[in-house]
Amino acid sequence: MNRETDWLIGITMSLTLIGVTLTGTLLRLPWLFSAIAWSLLFIYLLYSLLTRNPLLLRLLLFALAADLPQLFVDWYHVRIVKTLVYDYALFRIWETPDYILAGWGFAFFQLGYLLLRLAPRFGWLRLSLLIVLGGTLIHSWYEEMAYQAGAWRYIHATLIGHVSLWVIVSFLVIIATICYLVWRIRDQQDWRIWMLSGWINGIGIFIYSAIAVALLR
Repeated sequence: MNRETDWLIGITMSLTLIGVTLTGTLLRLPWLFSAIAWSLLFIYLLYSLLTRNPLLLRLLLFALAADLPQLFVDWYHVRIVKTLVYDYALFRIWETPDYILAGWGFAFFQLGYLLLRLAPRFGWLRLSLLIVLGGTLIHSWYEEMAYQAGAWRYIHATLIGHVSLWVIVSFLVIIATICYLVWRIRDQQDWRIWMLSGWINGIGIFIYSAIAVALLR
């Protein structure tokens, strides 16, 4: 991690927020969610490979490993409890649209990088709290923009705006789990530990969201 990487993460996070906001408020084109998500994931992967930075590659592996359990998360919420409807997908794996797969990758990568980069300066616990609150706010905004653009929506659920209460609460716990896991494995060199931690994070998403739906829908 260095100043160059800081600029990359800062600029891409800012562009993501701007791009998603424009997509939901002015353009109303759901396919832009696919374009944004896959572009960011490609940029991070290419940068990590070109710089040969093993930590960034392990962090990206952690982020993408959550995609396998995510297939069960979307299936459960679309087919079983029926609180989630995906209206758009460039392609789908089971019930999961493409941009969700790529979106977990770039979002978890960004959150993990912020934690590892800033925790030595601000302290792990204090920074984790800020990341949890800020990350939940920003990603809830993304959810609202997705509704406005016609990408996905929540039904049969208590809503804040057009975002379900259960998903907002889930975000809080999911991001807290990311902060904890990434901090715990930060010095691990074995890529298998990072992948396993990503799977654990993905399984946690299923558990947290299922409990939140049961309690808050």
